[in-house]
Amino acid sequence: MPEIRTATDADAADMARIYNQAVTRSTATFDTQVQTAEMRVAWLAEHRGDARHPVLVAVEDGRVVGWGSLSAWSPRAAYDATVEVSTYIDEKARGRGVGPALSGALLEAGEAAGVHAFLARITATNEPSLKMAKRLGFVEVGRLYEVGIKFGETLDIVMLEKLAGREGVPDVGV
Repeated sequence: MPEIRTATDADAADMARIYNQAVTRSTATFDTQVQTAEMRVAWLAEHRGDARHPVLVAVEDGRVVGWGSLSAWSPRAAYDATVEVSTYIDEKARGRGVGPALSGALLEAGEAAGVHAFLARITATNEPSLKMAKRLGFVEVGRLYEVGIKFGETLDIVMLEKLAGREGVPDVGV
């Protein structure tokens, strides 16, 4: 299992490299702009010191092989205890349990900081990420149809939610 720790500015280049794999070769993000280390440093500064919005990295043999974050869902105050979970794993490290380890650590950190609701938006065709989210206790609460176009493909997003300290969400007929 990888070592999971808080990201630092020294990790920014590796974080950008991993994110750029998703930008240029997958639909794991709808971002189409390649990121630089400097852009990641600025982004990290926005998260620094905010217990509800940590950024963690997974390290194997001294090398960053994945990173993830909890980000504000909305700037409106009533959403303060709701976060969006994002995780990105180096292409060479996928399938080895890095994603679940990193995502699990993010959930634990969020719960410890008072997060109540964790949300995830996952491309409907991203079966590995959907399976991982469901293993971590997320449930599908909705679908956004044809909201993104990337690589010439029109894509749906599956909305998932996990409530802190519980499996699933209240049955609201969704």
